[in-house]
Amino acid sequence: MLLRKCFELMDRCVNWFLAILMAAMVVIIAAQVWYRFVLNDPLSWSEEAGRYLFVWISFVGAAAGVRYQIHLGIDLMDKLLPPDAYRVVVIVVNLLIQIFLLVIIYWGFKILGIVQFQESPSMHLSMRYPYMAVPVGSILMLINSLRVTVAAIRNETLDKEVRV
Repeated sequence: MLLRKCFELMDRCVNWFLAILMAAMVVIIAAQVWYRFVLNDPLSWSEEAGRYLFVWISFVGAAAGVRYQIHLGIDLMDKLLPPDAYRVVVIVVNLLIQIFLLVIIYWGFKILGIVQFQESPSMHLSMRYPYMAVPVGSILMLINSLRVTVAAIRNETLDKEVRV
């Protein structure tokens, strides 16, 4: 019960984080359009900030996609296979995904040590922060993949309703 509450809190935090990142990206890109085409004085940092926000949205959004099982291949297999065979496929696929994510997490942290002293060209931000999206998003994907695997082993389904 406590673990379920922790996972629900994690899901809500991830959903809010994604909503905030999306809102920030929309505001920054809209400001860039306004400054460039209306005021004829483009912002020097907005394109870079939008790019880094998009990277974070992609990796954290992929973690949410794993959690809510909304990837195309999984949905297709669910419709093509009988329930027991589908369960086995979900378990095997998630185990392969988890191995891949462990490699990504390992190398993601290794790369952070290399890029931490580099600065972004416009914002003069340590490149550690944009690159941190890789291991953070992969850790969240790994946790959610483990949740899906455990639910499949127990022959349960995770709630697919998105809550904010």
